[in-house]
Amino acid sequence: MRLRKMFIYCICSVLPGATALILARNTDWFGEWYASHIFPIFPDTIGRVMSIFPFSVLEMLIYLLIISFIVYIIYFLALIIVPKRRKNVKRAAVRASCVVLTLACTLFIMLSLTCAVNYSRDTFADLTGRQITLSSKDDLLELCELLMREVEALSEQIQTDERGLFTISNIDVNKEAKEAMRRLGQETSALSGYYPNAKPVIASRWLSKMNVTGLYSPFTVEANYNQDVPDYLIPFTICHELAHLKGFMREDEANFIAYLACRGAESIEFRYSGALIALSYALNAYYSEAGPEAYSELRRILPNQVTSDLAANYEYWAQFRGRISEIATRANDTYLRANAQEDGVKSYGRMVDLLIAEYRIGAEII
Repeated sequence: MRLRKMFIYCICSVLPGATALILARNTDWFGEWYASHIFPIFPDTIGRVMSIFPFSVLEMLIYLLIISFIVYIIYFLALIIVPKRRKNVKRAAVRASCVVLTLACTLFIMLSLTCAVNYSRDTFADLTGRQITLSSKDDLLELCELLMREVEALSEQIQTDERGLFTISNIDVNKEAKEAMRRLGQETSALSGYYPNAKPVIASRWLSKMNVTGLYSPFTVEANYNQDVPDYLIPFTICHELAHLKGFMREDEANFIAYLACRGAESIEFRYSGALIALSYALNAYYSEAGPEAYSELRRILPNQVTSDLAANYEYWAQFRGRISEIATRANDTYLRANAQEDGVKSYGRMVDLLIAEYRIGAEII
């Protein structure tokens, strides 16, 4: 009877998720319809409930899962060791298999309905009338120069620590991030509505080991962020994860939305964070297009504050380079490719195409 119930549950959970994914991947309309009409139910319900907790529910569930696994391993070994209990080993193994299969099916439907389907929605560029075209070396250079002027102006207003590095002053980053996203939502209806609180991860150091600054959880519909990273990454990262909660799962689009939100924020910390990270992506693209010599010439005229913050960021991440970060990056690359982002982790850098589109339609970058 238990196996029958488990089988029925698995069918009933896998079928809706699989159907939605197939429709999203094979039709022109379903992805956007789902992202606009069905997906918002999840952040407005599950996300709203999870927002009550000041900690990451996802992180707590991971700890609980690890503890449960350890306890069960000890229990299973005890059954093997104690002669009188060995007859229960098979039953315990069957129960464990049922639990694992049920959990896997539950995770699949949550991943499908609160995340994977949204990769097939209309692009942010199409929804907002931005034309993406091939960019030249001159386009990239002009973009870099525009962003450099913006960052230089902002750098004169920011708070710095004893090392001369950007630091977040006494602001509520969650409140500022949600307000920045709401302001952007007044211009773009797809970004309007409710935003839950983003959660700082307690084990942020482990996220850094995996080269992760933020994490959207499709299982708890939460935005999580790494609180251990250099301060200038935090405002942008929170806005990036909140963009995922509006159904924009593509990384380049979440990056661009985060830039727009930061640019329009009242907080100088958010404006500096968005401009500096946009500049970082533009510089990387310029390096790829123009080569190391031209890139070095551009780097020499960077504002001193920018040079200091970028150097500190490089030093921070250098300490985590190793096998763990490589495996995590490879896993993220595989996940993105599986969700129709053919260039994997390189998709983050496509933000530059959107920045140039923003520049070409006459919107002010500075």
